[in-house]
Amino acid sequence: MKTESAHAESANEKILQIRARKLAQSRADENKNGDTFSVVEFRIAHETYALRLQRIRIIHPLKELTFIPGTPDFIKGVINLRGEIISVIDLKVFFDLPDQGNTRLSQVIILTSDQMEFGILADEILGVGEILKNDIRASLPTLTGIRADYLKGVTSNGVVVLDDEKLLTDEKMCINL
Repeated sequence: MKTESAHAESANEKILQIRARKLAQSRADENKNGDTFSVVEFRIAHETYALRLQRIRIIHPLKELTFIPGTPDFIKGVINLRGEIISVIDLKVFFDLPDQGNTRLSQVIILTSDQMEFGILADEILGVGEILKNDIRASLPTLTGIRADYLKGVTSNGVVVLDDEKLLTDEKMCINL
């Protein structure tokens, strides 16, 4: 009996190893073809959003936020990130979404480009993942108004993919005092 049990375990291990190799190979093939891109998924106002990793400098816990008077409502304030002053944008206000306030899970996603750098306030970071380019569909009818201008699309599982290039090049994000 023990030999049959050991043989069955060995066969199961081989099957699992073969499956693992196939899954690893298909993931590698997808990445070679450029069919996927890496994203950070996060929650804003009970909706799941994603931003490409290539424009994210760092994700930092929201500890102290300093309010700046005279700025638009969507600018929540500034944070001191290792001696650098970074402005923080609240997309809930910018997209006219309901605001539940900040929690201990709130994080700041620092987006950066050659021209601009700022943080986006996230209610919660869900993790890093891969999105297939052909899985992105046109925006949902419920995603209207200003939100539609900053979206690449929506995945089949409902993740809203933001256009990081548009956010980083939009003059609305620049404040001239």
